[in-house]
Amino acid sequence: MNDKEKILRKQRLQARKTLENVNHLPFKSETTAKWCNIKRKWNGSILVQIEHDTIKGVNPEMMQWWFENLSQTTRWNGIDFSGPEIFNYHLWHHRDHIAVTPLNNAIDGRINRGFLEGCDSKIEEIFNEVHFHVNTRMHTTKLDDKEFTFLIKAAGLTIGHITHLYTQENNGLAFYAETEIGCQIPIIGWFLNWLILPFIYNKKTGMHWIKHNIEETGRTEDILPILYANRKNTTL
Repeated sequence: MNDKEKILRKQRLQARKTLENVNHLPFKSETTAKWCNIKRKWNGSILVQIEHDTIKGVNPEMMQWWFENLSQTTRWNGIDFSGPEIFNYHLWHHRDHIAVTPLNNAIDGRINRGFLEGCDSKIEEIFNEVHFHVNTRMHTTKLDDKEFTFLIKAAGLTIGHITHLYTQENNGLAFYAETEIGCQIPIIGWFLNWLILPFIYNKKTGMHWIKHNIEETGRTEDILPILYANRKNTTL
């Protein structure tokens, strides 16, 4: 185990300990989703859709703040805010998440602290059950109190998008997520989608993304209300 792996292990265990302290360690299961769908589109791209269980105790403003601050840290230990620094991203999924890294700031001077409309960020995570490694640049095209959408970039090309839509419900937040993987360039992109994409991202991979996404989205109601209420304790 190298130094980077040792640090990551320590960070994940700290996040796990916080979740244990508030009795919220287990993840939600796939059966909690209102509905899911996976299909291969006519151009060969893979579309995965999830209508999540209601995120209780969360509102749209809180959700926007969360996405905008995912790379930040907190000292919440499940009891108070005197613990070691823990990344918000690790609290969201202590097993799979590695890092969110802002790559640039907005042209108007706003600082990117996770994701920010018009800015780029890198996501790194590993779906541990299958060792599917995501280490990709994302360009945020929309982030407000209704929607968070980013384009997935590779080798200067857009190879997909992930969209989150959220609205207020009586007891929390209605939350929809979709990911589409595939090159949208006519002819050449479609050829790659049908012949190459199945070896990289297919319906089976989409099922693993559903499981991971339900786990992290379900975790939101366990951690976001208290982190938002104490957002002055977020490290900026």
